[in-house]
Amino acid sequence: AYTVRVKTSVPVPFAGDSRGTLIGAGFVVDARRGWIMTNAHVVSRSPARVQVAFHNGEFSPARKIYVDPFLDLAVIEVRPEEGRAFPAAELECRDLPAMGHPVGAYGHPWRFYYTGTRGIVSGVTSRYRTEYLQTDAPINNGNSGGPLISLVGGKIVGINTAGLKEPRSKNSNFAVSMKYACRVLELLQEGR
Repeated sequence: AYTVRVKTSVPVPFAGDSRGTLIGAGFVVDARRGWIMTNAHVVSRSPARVQVAFHNGEFSPARKIYVDPFLDLAVIEVRPEEGRAFPAAELECRDLPAMGHPVGAYGHPWRFYYTGTRGIVSGVTSRYRTEYLQTDAPINNGNSGGPLISLVGGKIVGINTAGLKEPRSKNSNFAVSMKYACRVLELLQEGR
């Protein structure tokens, strides 16, 4: 109930962004404010029209609150419909999951909406600009921005971000750790 589809239309991109419509995922992190967390590459750094749809719902406009291309993290805001409350996800903000920890990658891969794949946390890597969780849970186009969920405690441990697409690579996928995403969220909630 806390996951969403995110649709972004970019008419004129900045360098490094692409023109067109992007589809990704996100999840509610602050129900009172209507804040949703996703990836920066899902909502684009460029001026864009961002829309959000909950399960069995229509797309409605969303506003960018924060876009961090270094962490590949974004927070967007959607106004709640009259009489509807948003459920917020439970976040694992303190600890990194151990290697072998079972996880599920949730999102909308290849437009198979609201689907999940499972795997384990296979490591932590800082090979790509920042420290990412590495998982063998498949993360494909449309999973970006969705939650990487602990299959033990049910809390979100990461934000699905990318997968290696090299021909010899099999299920080498990466997620932004909630340990870092939570710190950004806390600073935003404090108005800093």
